[in-house]
Amino acid sequence: MAKSDDDMLSEFALSVSAEIIGNSAALKRVMESAKIVARSNLPVLLRGESGTGKESLAKLIHAHSLRCDGPFVKLNCAALSPGLLESELFGHEKGAFTGALSKKVGRFEMAHRGTLLLDEIGEMTPEFQAKSLRVLQEGEFERVGGTKTLKVDVRLIFATNKNLELAVTAGEFREDLYYRINVVPLTLPPLRERDGDISLLATEFLQRFSRQNGRPLKFAPSTLDILSRCEFPGNIRELQNCVQRTATLAHSNTIMPADLACQQGVCYSQILKSAVTAQNNKGMIYDFVRDEAVPTGEMTDASTSTPGAATKWSTLVDRESLQQAMTMAGWVQAKAARILGLTPRQVGYALRKHGIKIRSF
Repeated sequence: MAKSDDDMLSEFALSVSAEIIGNSAALKRVMESAKIVARSNLPVLLRGESGTGKESLAKLIHAHSLRCDGPFVKLNCAALSPGLLESELFGHEKGAFTGALSKKVGRFEMAHRGTLLLDEIGEMTPEFQAKSLRVLQEGEFERVGGTKTLKVDVRLIFATNKNLELAVTAGEFREDLYYRINVVPLTLPPLRERDGDISLLATEFLQRFSRQNGRPLKFAPSTLDILSRCEFPGNIRELQNCVQRTATLAHSNTIMPADLACQQGVCYSQILKSAVTAQNNKGMIYDFVRDEAVPTGEMTDASTSTPGAATKWSTLVDRESLQQAMTMAGWVQAKAARILGLTPRQVGYALRKHGIKIRSF
């Protein structure tokens, strides 16, 4: 019997990642496009909020591409300084800099005849964006400290939760690079727009937890009903954390509503939402679901104002809010800046002012 389109899409998704499962129309539209795009070698730009499954979709596209037998390599562009990012992407020669005791092969070389995922592409500095243009256009580069031009055959997938159009307008992202990467854009929907998928995902995560921990757990129908009405601004990642935390602390093999953190008044999403609301009251407008911040009034020009402006705006950030933002951002100043609606420079000034030491992980 011939398989339906829905069955084929389900097989397409489940072959790689359980995080992609769902029956919502919003997800199906993305999966249909991803299935078509996978057969080409064109660059893909995956957009969507944090935790929507962009990396999982990138792996899925690779697995169903003509390069499926080649390597899948990934790199988070926000996790490294510009100097380390250059070495990671392009590699370096022995002696290229202090500590370069041997030759290092970069991610572009590692991904030859395969797929390279550049996550958090919107966090690249303008200087490094310029360095990246050549390899994105021609597939050619030199290792750091080297003179030999290397050429690679790589299918590129980019991912971001940043509004690149606003970044281009603000001069934070190069316009020519924007057009280079925005060839085939795919936007993953947030969980709140995926009707019916929360219960499916929650059940899958609970079954996975049960297998890994040897506990035959299940949700009571009323528990799934409550979960399905939650906002989950952290999307799939937050839902998975919620299920794992609830399953770990559950009093019986049937998870009841009382086992949920939101029913105990300790839901971290609600705490985070309260923090954002409090910051809003200080004159900031947040597009929370897109992980962006748009200041009002004079704050719009803060990034181009005089050094004294940093002092002025840092007074808006108390020590507790600053520490909370840095914790939520994993101690990445650029992400904390977006949460607070400031520039990374202003966050750095505020950290020094309050005597907060940067934590390394």
